[in-house]
Amino acid sequence: MKIKELLLRDPALPIVNEGVANIPEKVGEAELRALRAELEMFVCEGRFKDAIIRILDQYVGGLDNNAQKAAWVSGFYGSGKSHLLKMLTHLWANTKFPDGATARGIATLPADITGLLRQLDTAGKRGGAATLAAAGTMLGGTDAVRLTVLAILLRALDLPTDFVRAQFCLYLHRHGWLAPVSEAVTAAGANWDEELAFLYVSPHIARAVMAVTPNLGATGILVAWPDRSGEMRRATREALGGLGKTSGPRR
Repeated sequence: MKIKELLLRDPALPIVNEGVANIPEKVGEAELRALRAELEMFVCEGRFKDAIIRILDQYVGGLDNNAQKAAWVSGFYGSGKSHLLKMLTHLWANTKFPDGATARGIATLPADITGLLRQLDTAGKRGGAATLAAAGTMLGGTDAVRLTVLAILLRALDLPTDFVRAQFCLYLHRHGWLAPVSEAVTAAGANWDEELAFLYVSPHIARAVMAVTPNLGATGILVAWPDRSGEMRRATREALGGLGKTSGPRR
């Protein structure tokens, strides 16, 4: 008998994600294939199990409080931080695959974690499904922490992670113009994301904005960086105040 015959999985088989767990900005066929393999091979024991239970238990226990405590995941390089966050993200959201399978159905989970996830589902149905945001790394570095944290939330809402462009989209949404402006840009044969990247010089966006608000004039669009914590809180509240993935263009 060979050692590989004693194992649940043949170690000679290729590892789909090549041993590196990433939380991608956009999920395509290849990313779903890698995610499925990671869920199938996820060993929810030891420190991984303890960490997930601690995070879920703390969150569920604080649902009736005015504020939630944050969870800080730390460890040396290669210790599995991104893998833990990725698995928790998809188990939390119970990500659904094209064939109808779900993250929780694919992964082998202990009963105590399954119970906590059920409590999450119950709370979500009672209070409305919440936006879930995650990143394997701090997007764009850590020079501007407020912008970096906000970018993670904006990405989860399918908004541009660049604050200036996200602020423009939030302004349009606030006035009920986001859908008509983005649709007008698309109808003109342009790609909304590409035009948004060149916000200041895009003739398609300029014409679409002038069509919905002809009195805007030639003053241009005023934008500002969230240098103060108050501005970040305002942008966060506005992003979470009804602007979901189905409300605007995908990013």
